[in-house]
Amino acid sequence: MKYRDSAMKMDRLDIKILSALCQNGRMTKLQLSDVVGLSATPCWERIKKLEKAGIIQGYHAELDLRELANVSYSRVEVTLKNYSLSVSRKFEQMIEKMPQVIECEAVLGDVDYILKILSRGVDDYLAIIEEFTTTGHIEFDYKTLAVSKVIKSPHQTNVEEIYNYFCRD
Repeated sequence: MKYRDSAMKMDRLDIKILSALCQNGRMTKLQLSDVVGLSATPCWERIKKLEKAGIIQGYHAELDLRELANVSYSRVEVTLKNYSLSVSRKFEQMIEKMPQVIECEAVLGDVDYILKILSRGVDDYLAIIEEFTTTGHIEFDYKTLAVSKVIKSPHQTNVEEIYNYFCRD
């Protein structure tokens, strides 16, 4: 089953472009066209089509925030008590304003959200959780998962394998 039906049909060259950009988003157009096996103009036109279709959504530097700011991070599972649309909106608005929360995903299942929170240690983490409860006046349960090391990250994604698994008819 597909997550969504893409209006854009992709071929092996599009997949090669995506794979190359995932490995090195700073690659020049000329380098990319060499990797893909196209001249620069058709390669650039394909990139523009992938961007327009929403498949390429941006180009970013991958940062190790633990090195940048000497922090650790935790995943936090949050379950809102008395869940309602207005409570969830209020929670999401609160999260948007907190720089320590670098990711927040609404999920289905036993929990409502999964957060990625940066902190300088246990005391700082507890202060952040306290800020949640006092700032938003939202009742919730939470479970903390301190991350010890990253085994696999999104930049390691093999685009061709993902495409073949999910998008081949």
